[in-house]
Amino acid sequence: MSRVPVGERWAVVVAVTGYVVLACGGLVWLLSSGTDPLAVGVLAVAAVAVLAFALARILGRTSLGLRRMAADTAVIVDANPGHRLTSPAPGDLQRLAVAVNRLAEDREVALRGAEEQAMATRRDLESERNRLAALMAQLTVAVLVCNGEGRILLYNEAARSVVGEDTPVGLGRSVFAVVDRGLVAHAMERLTAGAEPAYTATTLHGDKLLRVRVSLVHEPVPDASPGGTGFVLVLEDLTREVRAGDRRERLLRQLTEATRASLGSIRAAAESVLEFPELTATERQRFLEIVREEADGLGRRVDDFATESVHLADDRVQTDIAGEDLLTVVRSELARAGLDCAQPPVSPQLWLRADAHAVARVVARLLARLTETSPPDRVALGLEVTGRHGQLDARWPGRAPAPSVVDRWLDEPLEAAGTETARDVVERHGAEIWCGESDGSTAYLRLLLPLAAGTGRNPVPAARIEVASRPEFYDFDLFSAGPQPSNLFGRRLDEMSFTVFDTETTGLDPAAGDRVISIGAVRVVNGRVLRQETFERLVHPERPVPAASTAIHGITAEMLEGQPTIDEVLPAFARFAEDTVLVGHNVSFDLQFLKLAEGGSRGVDLAQPALDTLLLHAALHPDHQEHTLEAIADRLGISVVGRHTALGDALVTADVFVALMTMLRGRGIETLGDALSVARRTYQARVNESLYPG
Repeated sequence: MSRVPVGERWAVVVAVTGYVVLACGGLVWLLSSGTDPLAVGVLAVAAVAVLAFALARILGRTSLGLRRMAADTAVIVDANPGHRLTSPAPGDLQRLAVAVNRLAEDREVALRGAEEQAMATRRDLESERNRLAALMAQLTVAVLVCNGEGRILLYNEAARSVVGEDTPVGLGRSVFAVVDRGLVAHAMERLTAGAEPAYTATTLHGDKLLRVRVSLVHEPVPDASPGGTGFVLVLEDLTREVRAGDRRERLLRQLTEATRASLGSIRAAAESVLEFPELTATERQRFLEIVREEADGLGRRVDDFATESVHLADDRVQTDIAGEDLLTVVRSELARAGLDCAQPPVSPQLWLRADAHAVARVVARLLARLTETSPPDRVALGLEVTGRHGQLDARWPGRAPAPSVVDRWLDEPLEAAGTETARDVVERHGAEIWCGESDGSTAYLRLLLPLAAGTGRNPVPAARIEVASRPEFYDFDLFSAGPQPSNLFGRRLDEMSFTVFDTETTGLDPAAGDRVISIGAVRVVNGRVLRQETFERLVHPERPVPAASTAIHGITAEMLEGQPTIDEVLPAFARFAEDTVLVGHNVSFDLQFLKLAEGGSRGVDLAQPALDTLLLHAALHPDHQEHTLEAIADRLGISVVGRHTALGDALVTADVFVALMTMLRGRGIETLGDALSVARRTYQARVNESLYPG
């Protein structure tokens, strides 16, 4: 059997033994040499104190190593199976760390195998859910599925578009912010009493008139909780249709009144001519001119009415369409005309309000006329935002036709047997079109089209955050969610909704005039980070942005030109964060800036509780000295993307917070009140009691 080498513990034993022997021998020698016993006693006490201090340092080092190992082991068990023990420790503890790491590796392999088996059993169910989510995302009709308490558990993108930004739609939010509670309650009573499968009513939401169809849905699960019964809302925005109808009715009323007046004048003039044959030729001619003038005016009014009616009808044909989809339609139409086109990528945020087919016909028609005189070899398409319009360009090598020629082409019918011209299409879109030359060898056809609502409103810093391609617009676990405790602080963390946010600022001192220039946030519901439910705004600070700040977050003064001020952005953020708990990393810093802005933001009061991931991590790992976001993310195995952008930091903080919730639960910290209490007891909170009152 091999001998165990003498380790650090034996060196400590030898050192302590030698010290005791030498100290005792020295004291005996002093006493035997006649030294004052009191002085010998003082030396004995000093020797014991030195020994105690040395032992305390040795034991303290060992104890610190044990505590750090215990904390890192908890990270492996509760949050990050790939984490390993790396903290320096005495020799024996190092061997223990190696053994723990080996166990962690075995556990990670076992967990990976168990996860693969679990994924295999869940794959079919998840596939069905993914299909549902994908189908819901593509539906143009707005759909909201809610549990019995009215909490949204499924929605689609159309629902967010119909409701608008003033009332955020999201998982776990109350649908009664969109639809009146009384309307839903009345519909539920009717449906329960055996009324038609879908109850239809209309309601006002801001300045929008919505048609609401309500249907009951029951979760087919045995012993389902009362929350298993819910309802489906299908919303349709009638505002445009109603306004068009009102406009058409007003035009018809004006036409009727004007026609009645003109017919009266015509009748009076005709009766005068017929009843008074003795009229002179001049008088008779005057009456005939009145008849002709009134008839001409009546004809013009009828033509105007017909034109307006066509425009109102065409407005219903125009829809919001992605810029990339519009270019695809145009390219297809040009291919039919025999033109080969190059199509560069288009921003997915670029949407237009247009009749895609009509626009494509206009571009194809004009380029087809161009090919009759000087056919281009290749046409390059492009689409970008210019001011409040989308600029659609078709470029080719050569010279542009003269403006008079383009005007003649615009007035030609698009179809041989039709009457609609390219100019008609351009005018009903409120668009502009012309040809020009960018240099001596490249010509272009340019069409300016109106942007869809919201497009081009808020440019974002260069560091973009990629989110999952599949929208996570559902959480079926909310179906069985029962009533929440009335005491907010008694609710379980994994059953609550959170808004994790971050800000970028002009500097670090709000009292000295520094201001917020960007706010980013993401929601966490039922322990899940909802990456599709985000808030991101640039904010004009109404003061210069220092170059030192720009070097950190990349936001320049040019990017902030034309952006809303904090007085406009803060109310929107407050609506996004409504009925949730705020979460941030070193959240007191961000809250100081937002609290200073509350006074000028139409009565905004961010009074909900706030959790700080820095303090929560410090409470779980009091022996770790580094609690930066990067250090915590690295320890928990979380990728850091988009650092020092508001949304990027919010997403990383959200992932950290979800991991910390699991670790808190392992320590018996399950409710909001527990989390707030443990955060207040940390060292960081105690040294800043003004920001973290007990």
